[in-house]
Amino acid sequence: MHSLDRIMPFVTDIGNGFFCVFICVLALFFINIRFGLALGASYALEGILVQVLKQLIFTERPRPWAAYADKFPIHLVPDFTPYSNNSFPSGHTATAFCMATMIILAYPHLHKIWQLFFFLIALSVAYSRIYLSQHYFLDIYVGSILGILSSILIYYYFYRHNFNSPKQYPWLDRTLLHLKG
Repeated sequence: MHSLDRIMPFVTDIGNGFFCVFICVLALFFINIRFGLALGASYALEGILVQVLKQLIFTERPRPWAAYADKFPIHLVPDFTPYSNNSFPSGHTATAFCMATMIILAYPHLHKIWQLFFFLIALSVAYSRIYLSQHYFLDIYVGSILGILSSILIYYYFYRHNFNSPKQYPWLDRTLLHLKG
């Protein structure tokens, strides 16, 4: 077993929706409500876009391993169960880029090394989807764009436009643990 065979299933799980929801809940309790809601809204938007494309438009697009397993030798990771269809676009990639983009936008003073770190994590998730024979390059490319654009749109809604007034919405910049009843 190759060492990447052990690592990539864990890397790909960073783009799992459950992981993103977990981060949203942590943010609501320990960072601030604004970031938790913005990340959750961004995830919801990109998730809806991804599922509309997967389930309604590109319904019969097979995964690479399913499309080519009978024609070429395909490397499959032991103990990893791959999906067979609905390849376009990559939801894991969209979620990873959604999270990275929202962190980078919401915290512009974050050191550049940390910004690069979050971007590289998202890029690693995208690569893991190809490594695991779950997606084509176009799938992860479009997934990354959907994740980035969803976060940009929601960021402007929560941080620059409707909910930007600290006087009108002071509770957004507190945690759920520090709300006064």
